[in-house]
Amino acid sequence: MTISRNLRVAGLAAFSLSSSVAFAGDLTIYTPQSADRTAVIEELAEAKLGFDIDFVNMGGGEVYDRVLAERNNPQADVIFGLIDFLTAGLKQEGLLEKYTLDALDGLPDIYKDPDGYFYGYRQTPITLSYNTDILSGEEAPQTWEELSDPKWEGKFMIGALTWQTTRAILAGLFTRQIDETGEMTEEGWDWFAKFYANAVVFEEGMNRPEMIANGETPLSLNHFLGVQRDAETGGYNYAYIDTEGGTPIVVERNAILKGTDNMEQALAFLEYVQSVEFQVENAERFGVIPVHPDAIAQSPEDVRKSATLLTPQPIDWDLMARNLDGWLERIQLDLL
Repeated sequence: MTISRNLRVAGLAAFSLSSSVAFAGDLTIYTPQSADRTAVIEELAEAKLGFDIDFVNMGGGEVYDRVLAERNNPQADVIFGLIDFLTAGLKQEGLLEKYTLDALDGLPDIYKDPDGYFYGYRQTPITLSYNTDILSGEEAPQTWEELSDPKWEGKFMIGALTWQTTRAILAGLFTRQIDETGEMTEEGWDWFAKFYANAVVFEEGMNRPEMIANGETPLSLNHFLGVQRDAETGGYNYAYIDTEGGTPIVVERNAILKGTDNMEQALAFLEYVQSVEFQVENAERFGVIPVHPDAIAQSPEDVRKSATLLTPQPIDWDLMARNLDGWLERIQLDLL
C-alpha cells in the first residue's frame, strides 16, 4: 500500500459514475451473498462501470477467516454484503480502509460505521417462523427463549457455526443471556445447553425445506428471504413471529480491504451498490430490503411492508465482534 492512498480516498469521495476514468486490473470481491445473486450483480456492475469484477462466494465466517489469513498478502479488494459484527471484527483487526461516497448522502447513521470504515446497503431480519400447515399461531412459540423448552426438542434446525445467518441468530440469543457488563452468565450457558439439546444441527444431505414441510422441524430459524425460499421449495405456508424482545435485524455491509491496489475500482463499485438506484433494483429483482429511506420509498409494496413487519432487537454489534469467537468456541467444544 502506498503512502498516498488516503489522499486518493479523499480525492475520490466525489467520484461520479459518469466520469471518464481508465481502470486497470480486475476487482476481486469476497462475499457471503449467494452466487446466483452476485452473478446478476456482476453483470449489471460490469456493464455500468466498464471493468471486470470477480466475486468469490463463501460463507460469512469463511470470508472473515480468509481475510485474517491473508493479512500479510491480501488477495481481494472489497468485502460485499458481510454482516455487522464480522465487518466490525475486520475493522478491529485493522484490515479495512476508510472511505466515503456521494451515495451515502441521506443514509441514516445507524447504517454507517461512525469511523467511516463500512456502510450498509441492505437489511435482513433473522427470523423465527413456522409452518402454518402444521402449527397454529397459538401453538407456535412467541419468544426465542421458549426454544429451550423440552416441547420443542427436535422441532427446529440450526445451521453450522461458520454460517453468517447462524452467527446472527446466536448474536441475538447471546444478547438475551448477557449481564449488564456484557458477560455471558452461567444461567445463560445453561439455557444454551438446553437450546442445543433441542436443536437439529444441519448436516450435509439434510433437506431443510422438506423437513419443515413434513412437520419434522416445523419451526424455522432463518433469514427473511430464506424462509420464503424454503416455503416455495417445500410447498408449505409459513408465518413470521414478531417475537417478544424483538427480531435481530442484520445489515449487510460493504468495505474496502487494506492493501488493495484497485482503490479507484473499489470506490466506483461501492458508489454503484450504495446508490438508491441499485438498492431499488435489488429490491425489485430479489425482494431484499434496502437501507436508504429513498430506496425503501421507491421499492415494491411488499418490500416496503417488510421493512416494518418485525420489531428490531437492539444488539451491540461491537460487543459481539469482540466476544463472539470465544462464545462460539465454547458452543463447539461443550455443546456440539
